[in-house]
Amino acid sequence: MFSFKQIRAWHKWPGILFLFPAFLISITAILLALDGVLHMDRVKINVPTMSSGKYAENEIKAMAVSADRQFAGSKSGLYIVEAGEVKSVPELAGSDVRSLLLVNDTLYIASKQGLWRLVDNSINRLNDKDVFHVSRTPNNQLLVSAGKNGVILLDRNGTEINDNQMVKEIVAKLDGLKKKQSQTLHKLVMDMHTGEAIVGKTLMPFWIAFSGIQLLLLTLTGCWFVFRKKPGIKKL
Repeated sequence: MFSFKQIRAWHKWPGILFLFPAFLISITAILLALDGVLHMDRVKINVPTMSSGKYAENEIKAMAVSADRQFAGSKSGLYIVEAGEVKSVPELAGSDVRSLLLVNDTLYIASKQGLWRLVDNSINRLNDKDVFHVSRTPNNQLLVSAGKNGVILLDRNGTEINDNQMVKEIVAKLDGLKKKQSQTLHKLVMDMHTGEAIVGKTLMPFWIAFSGIQLLLLTLTGCWFVFRKKPGIKKL
């Protein structure tokens, strides 16, 4: 059988190797849990990336074409192809652009950083919610899918239209459909991983933050146990 000293060594050295990734996991878990307060997606930084394919860095998600310009929405922002040149829109640099809607000379941009409107070279933000898609209704209004915020109806200037019967009917039908849908093993494992299956979606950020703090404490105390100076033994 293995001795206690050998088992302790097997426990100690993998623990030392795991200290750095455990520290990163704990810190990033806490930051992700506080993302609703910190809004990290709005903080612009320059970090070197490793590309795994021709379009890996851009990840083109949406396209729109006008008479003289082409627009490409990507995970890294909005790009305009005009007169053979590619220009990026500074206001959306680093933004996750998911959907584009071109109405005459007006481009509506759905992104994680909100809903934007581009006219010629002038851009402004109409809504600051996390937007996944934007489309136009027969009444020339904007129908926006905003993820956790549901479905939102806006006028062409970005003003939210409340108590709209069409939106209420869409939400009611989607809620009814959700109850009938079967769950998958992937979603169950993901919900258990994030804590949603245990504490619910509302308390999930607190669960992630608590897990991150717990792992951080274990990491720091583990560092102390590994690198502390052991008291010498005095010989009589």
